Amino acid sequence: MPLALSVVVTVALTGCSDDGKAKDTSQQTAQEFLAAWQAKDIAKAAALTDAPEQAKTVLTAAQGQLGLNQGEYVPGVYTKADGDKPATLEYNAKLTVQGIPKPIEFKSSVPVVEVDGKAVVHWQPTIVHPQYTEGAKFKNTRDVPDRAPILDRNGQQLAGPTPAVSISVWPAKMGPNAEAIYAALSDPVFDKDIPKLREAVAKSNPDIAVPVVTLRKDVFESKASAKLAPFGQAIVVKDITLQTSDKAKQLVGTVGTATAEILQKEGYQNATAEDQVGVTGLQARYQAELAGVATSKVTIQGSNGADIAVLAEVQGQPGTPLKTTLDQRIQQLAEKVIAEKNGGKTAAIVALDAKTGQILAAANNPPNGANIAFTGQYAPGSTFKTITAAALLQAGLKSADKAPCENTLVVNGQTFKNYDGLQPIPDADFRTDFAESCNTGFIAQRQRLQNDSLSKVAGEWFGIGQTWDVGASTFDGSVPAAASQNELAASMIGQGKVAASPLVMASVAATIASGTFNQPVLVTEPMPAGRLAAKPLDPAIGGELKNLMLGVVQNGTADMLKGIPGTVGAKTGTAEFVENGKVLTNGWMIAFKNDIAVAVLVEKGESGGKAAGPIVQAFLSQV
Repeated sequence: MPLALSVVVTVALTGCSDDGKAKDTSQQTAQEFLAAWQAKDIAKAAALTDAPEQAKTVLTAAQGQLGLNQGEYVPGVYTKADGDKPATLEYNAKLTVQGIPKPIEFKSSVPVVEVDGKAVVHWQPTIVHPQYTEGAKFKNTRDVPDRAPILDRNGQQLAGPTPAVSISVWPAKMGPNAEAIYAALSDPVFDKDIPKLREAVAKSNPDIAVPVVTLRKDVFESKASAKLAPFGQAIVVKDITLQTSDKAKQLVGTVGTATAEILQKEGYQNATAEDQVGVTGLQARYQAELAGVATSKVTIQGSNGADIAVLAEVQGQPGTPLKTTLDQRIQQLAEKVIAEKNGGKTAAIVALDAKTGQILAAANNPPNGANIAFTGQYAPGSTFKTITAAALLQAGLKSADKAPCENTLVVNGQTFKNYDGLQPIPDADFRTDFAESCNTGFIAQRQRLQNDSLSKVAGEWFGIGQTWDVGASTFDGSVPAAASQNELAASMIGQGKVAASPLVMASVAATIASGTFNQPVLVTEPMPAGRLAAKPLDPAIGGELKNLMLGVVQNGTADMLKGIPGTVGAKTGTAEFVENGKVLTNGWMIAFKNDIAVAVLVEKGESGGKAAGPIVQAFLSQV
């Protein structure tokens, strides 16, 4: 990150020295100049010189030419004035320049003279750098390598190079055409907020181009080029290679022009405002790896354009391809079914390889909204009964044990009921309660559990609530220990304070299908360092959980999956939540087919079977 150090100056001021002469304030003035310069208060620094306007112009230009993040100017040796020689304060400079990995360091000095009885900095360009003479400028030459691709599990590109152009405006050249330029850029093809662009131009150095937009080259040539042609050098068009993707867009992410805010983030130290950088998704998280390092050379050029001095040189490095676990065929299928069968609602689907935890696909509706598949925080409803069943089996309950399914059950004055349409089953066993998703049958077994039983089983056996590193941002679930019997009852049916994402619940299905928790992972090269170790389930309990999920398909609420070839198990879920005083429901289903596990969430779905069931059915029928 850029350095943000302060020059601390402590000077004892007196009106006169002991011999009655005015105290020499030259050193103090030079130190104040350095402090203001370091604080980027150019106006204050320039006001301390004998040529304020000239100093302001040169200091501002130098800062822009370098792409300076932060300058640190540490006072050194002070030499008093001697005859015609001005007083001088040496300083050590350390400049953090965007795109240059190591700070640029050098020494220079600040001369101070007396004007009308007052000490002022005697302005000269060499204050900026000993070789920064009249008419000189800093030059940062960069050769940016092509951005490396993002690959699927088979090495095929999910995002690769596409010819594009970056469009900028040159404020100093806009002149009387400024309004016509803004009018042209207001065309929808540029998709630009013109008031914000005006503000950016007003605040910029007139001789530094202000980024406007990046367009694919074919779009630029067919829809934009003619609109900008009349404005000549005021429009700067540069050919670039853009990373685009039409597959797994929310996961892969986007690439765009770097903003000042983006450049302050970790991983962007090698980028500059002219670069195309990762903005969202994997493109952003792995910016440093994908972008590589530009070959750079920072020089001081004289007024004739020849190099006077070389301040820094960086040997570039190509970007490193990123390999993911995604399967393009399965990803396309996931995107297709979530788009076609969401019922007009917000929805998400995640598919995993149950044996490895590798994420095969993830998709959302709408496709340009939040990635709720990974980061959504929802009550999982009755899909969480898989975890509750694991805790009850550990506590000694058998699937064949009697567990009557009643209409309602009261816990300390709070009434719990089943979903609408489920009739009482007085002679039900626990296997039936699981297949029919009977809330009361589960809650009636609460005396077998401790308040922290669900929290322990969820965390230790299924990794829920631990910190996952899949290679992308995720919500890893939360199952807090219950504070009362009422909270325990709610948690047993996936309500109360229990929360999960579709990714978490897909992992639950994968763990039961394979018998081992394998923390989900999206990126394999480079493999995330913090991935949790795999942990097998108790074989007896794991086998029973799998049988219970098979029963939901054969004899329960997921019977729409009957007939799908292979070993197919599932668990439905209808989770209640309150919005604007009304009780609404989200529809869930988790399932597995052989070694593929899947979770589907449909916001405000009537029930898991009705809302999520058709999506899972369509997916597993074709996967």
